[in-house]
Amino acid sequence: MEKKKIKLSDWRVQTLILFVFFLVGIIWHAWDLTYPFMVILTPYVLLISGIWAIYKSLKYKYVIAWIGIAYIVTFFLEVVGAETDLIFGPYFYGDGLGLKLLNVPVVIGLNWVFIIFSLVLFSQWLVKEFLNLEINAKIEFALIIVLTASLATLFDFILEPAAIGLNYWNWTLTSNPYDIPIQNYIAWFLISLLFAFTFLLIPKEKRIELEESPHSPWFVVIQVFFFIGIRIILLF
Repeated sequence: MEKKKIKLSDWRVQTLILFVFFLVGIIWHAWDLTYPFMVILTPYVLLISGIWAIYKSLKYKYVIAWIGIAYIVTFFLEVVGAETDLIFGPYFYGDGLGLKLLNVPVVIGLNWVFIIFSLVLFSQWLVKEFLNLEINAKIEFALIIVLTASLATLFDFILEPAAIGLNYWNWTLTSNPYDIPIQNYIAWFLISLLFAFTFLLIPKEKRIELEESPHSPWFVVIQVFFFIGIRIILLF
């Protein structure tokens, strides 16, 4: 019986590597000796992850266009939000996410893009494969985008205390990481809803599939466990 070769290009192998990397990240964040190194490394992890996903999507011109537009729009919204308090509420970015442009980290748009990207894939799998729902295409479409937006908002709720503790950003009117303006979560839901909607407008045959994507649904799940781990560390 011929053994199946393990390939680095397999999304499952990439996910396993990502899991190990983030697990090491939790441990190193808890160790005073390596903590400064992890602070420096964080924006580069996001950048490399983004570049890799773009590289894997190069043959899908509509996906590349979506990534570019989503990055520009979400970065612009962050700039407006940080300057005016109108979108997410009153907040400002710390130094934990590296290089800034207009007082906003340049990698923040990448994080928006690939969180939504991964959650669309996850929501599609959940609706079509796991739940095995027999519904018409329009209801399925609506269910996927609402589920994507809901999961993205939940992700931000889990992320907030850890992000504040790591000096990614801070809220002006509160030092309590559990007292975040509801406006922030409404904005997360609506922005995620918009870009999940636009992603699914790309014809199916011109969208990257799970098997080809370096950002499997587990990309977000791994990040969730990472930030939960950071939250536990911050308690001590």
